[in-house]
Amino acid sequence: MTTFLDYKITSQNISARIEAIENQSFIKREATYFRENISKVSSGEELMNDYRLYNFAMKAFGLEEQIYAKGLMKKVFDGGVKDPKSMANLLTDSRFKGIANAFGFAETGNLNMLITSNVEKIVQRYMQLELEIQTGESNQGVRLALYFQRMAPNIDNWYEVLGDPALAEVARTAFGLPDEFAQTNIDKQAAYFEERLALEDLKNPEKLQKFLQRFTAFWDVSGKAPDMVNLAAHGIAPIAPLGSNALVSIDPSLLTELARYKI
Repeated sequence: MTTFLDYKITSQNISARIEAIENQSFIKREATYFRENISKVSSGEELMNDYRLYNFAMKAFGLEEQIYAKGLMKKVFDGGVKDPKSMANLLTDSRFKGIANAFGFAETGNLNMLITSNVEKIVQRYMQLELEIQTGESNQGVRLALYFQRMAPNIDNWYEVLGDPALAEVARTAFGLPDEFAQTNIDKQAAYFEERLALEDLKNPEKLQKFLQRFTAFWDVSGKAPDMVNLAAHGIAPIAPLGSNALVSIDPSLLTELARYKI
């Protein structure tokens, strides 16, 4: 099965899949604990002092790798989002701004978490992320596509994409760029993508699907997919890998077509 087909099947059955995840015993317990206890928390420090609440919150915003960076997270929560110079606003990764805004400790104390709909939004984020994680166990490309689909409507500039490792991976793969491209000047990276894709297009569901179809096609021929598709059917012949990165040789006519690709 191609990554795109796997992604399409998953994305078309998200509600049923999330419902199944919600009924998994551990996840059900953690979601119940979050719902019952988050209203008791009124600051980032209090949140971090309850590991179960903190872990749930961080995972909901894809920040599990920052769980032990409590000094940083305290600044993110305490600074909020209204001050342009707050930590959440200074960090290029939009996930920090997202979590600071959702809890709103700096602006409202625990008011945000007294509103059931706000709590449920975080719970649903957690479930969505768990779906992406579990999907990624069999195909990381599908996980990336689902994540990009979820984040795309809120992307305002290419710096937000480049500041998020997963979004940047999708963008580089979709345009056939090597991983080394990430080491170039960030302004030049942003300019490169700006010339080729208007972010407004990603807010259009049909154009977003075309972009993700392009990403998944490149993913399947990049050597990253677990089960490679028929390369010949894509006009692509594999060549010997260099170092740890599998390379492909693309037919010139296909390369020209892809270079002109516009959503």
